[in-house]
Amino acid sequence: MMPEALQNKQRSRLKIIGWICATGLVLFVVAGLVVLNRLRNYPPREAMLDIKAGLAARHAPKQVERFLEVRYGSMTNAENREKAFLDFFNVDHVKGLNFLVSHMPAERRSANITAMAEWVANYRESMTPEEKSYLGAQLNSPEGVAKVRQATSQYLQQDIHYRAANAMVISELLTTLATLKNP
Repeated sequence: MMPEALQNKQRSRLKIIGWICATGLVLFVVAGLVVLNRLRNYPPREAMLDIKAGLAARHAPKQVERFLEVRYGSMTNAENREKAFLDFFNVDHVKGLNFLVSHMPAERRSANITAMAEWVANYRESMTPEEKSYLGAQLNSPEGVAKVRQATSQYLQQDIHYRAANAMVISELLTTLATLKNP
């Protein structure tokens, strides 16, 4: 048999090891929760692409055209124009645009919003019949209708000042949607 002092020493060591393991496990769980919380609150990928394009375009003479080019590629390419237009109905893109507009200097905000509304109107007027047919089919499909509803809901959750400032763009988007429903 072991002497009692040795047994007490072993019990003490086991208690210390147990406390160290328990503390390590708690720290591991807490670190995991912190990481998950950060990932959940991380901006969506689409919003980050918008922010990156916005930063690249901030000193350009024609900021909206430069933003679209950086974000989607050459606007002479029909696929890039379609992607840019369809992204107005992407919830994460709505979030990205809200971030950009809310952090834009006031003197440029109005001009850029007007330029974006003009881009939507020009796109609508310059669409080929094939583009209209393709976009109409996409936006009138069950998935397209759901995307438009989600984007509308996201837009309506934004600040009233943001919505009021962007009314011109929304008006052009709604006109384009109506045109695509009834070609």
